[in-house]
Amino acid sequence: MDNVMDVGVVSTHIPPAKGYGGVSVTAAVLTKAWAESGLKISLVSSSESIDRRLEPSDVRLGDTVEVGLYRSYGFKRWGFGLGAIPKLFGLCVKAPVVYIHGIATWPSTLAAIFCVLLRRRFMVAVHGGLMPEHVALIRRRKPHKWLFYRWLTFPTLRRAIAIHCTSETEAEGIRNVLGEDARILLVPNGIDSRPVKVADYPEGEGIQICFLGHIQQEKGINAFIRAWLRTRREADRLVVAGRSVDGAYFKEFQALVEQAGGAIRYRGYLGQAEVAALLADSHYLALPSGLEETGGMRENFGNVVAEAMAAGRPVLVARGLAWDHVEAMAAGFIFDRSEDSACEILRRAQSLSRTDWERMSENARRYVETHLDPVRLGEQVWRVLKGSNTNASSQEIALCRPE
Repeated sequence: MDNVMDVGVVSTHIPPAKGYGGVSVTAAVLTKAWAESGLKISLVSSSESIDRRLEPSDVRLGDTVEVGLYRSYGFKRWGFGLGAIPKLFGLCVKAPVVYIHGIATWPSTLAAIFCVLLRRRFMVAVHGGLMPEHVALIRRRKPHKWLFYRWLTFPTLRRAIAIHCTSETEAEGIRNVLGEDARILLVPNGIDSRPVKVADYPEGEGIQICFLGHIQQEKGINAFIRAWLRTRREADRLVVAGRSVDGAYFKEFQALVEQAGGAIRYRGYLGQAEVAALLADSHYLALPSGLEETGGMRENFGNVVAEAMAAGRPVLVARGLAWDHVEAMAAGFIFDRSEDSACEILRRAQSLSRTDWERMSENARRYVETHLDPVRLGEQVWRVLKGSNTNASSQEIALCRPE
């Protein structure tokens, strides 16, 4: 690695890796934003992808970004691979500051330990790993993982200069486990809307709603489908895209799809161009995470909401994530964590006029452009990371929450 470096970045997976969701996407967006701001960056990640192993040349995040990939094997979801040890140690030796994406994976844990041992400044983005429901589930059902958190994850997090959270609920989870004096940076994830085209109002009868994400209880899709089946009209459609990561839950999902008699389409994993086309064909995107409260987990932010809004698509989102304000700004609808509330919102979405929908579409796009610019948000994170805005005794180092 080049000796001249502004920041080291650690992520378990990195685009164009397929199948690993929002954490890897967020890592790429923030890294690209920092590169656009002129920072020199060294990044270490596993080469894992569901279709093939990546090469450093596949990862295109900017001319000032040096990419180091190691081979993952065995526990690929957690990025396990012995090659991570020398790469991460070398990164932490040379980087003046380190930004770590995620917790409790192989590379994120190693990087945090190396930073503590080497007395490097570092920040951690927990990416939903300590949401209150998630922590309660681990304590209740996964005692070995809870010990791992207590012995390794929590001690290293306490040594970080800040914990980067993207929602107030996520910040609450941090305080629950680290204490009220936890140093929290509250800044949303950014999205580059410049290459995203806003499509026209979808033609045809009825409305189409799309869901993008893993088919698992955390996302709440099965409960949302039950609400949709209760309210759908003959011409309405629901399109679901994403991988299945829970066999029993996916079987329940398939049974619900059959009840719709062809009105629900399951398209599996989609590439970026296919996602853009699906959003263009849809009137709304739904994120019902938390609707199935018995799942014990939910989203902390939901990058897919920002992506849909960038494409000019109003959103239907469960309350308690980072999007409770979208209804007040007329860019979507918020429903409580119950099927009855979801039914009520679905009926409101059905009755919206084209003129009002187009106004929502404009508001959604404008919000992303003005509040979720990745370069501006990245600069806020960087100011704290490099030490120009640090107050070790404050609960929140910085706050950026649009009203």
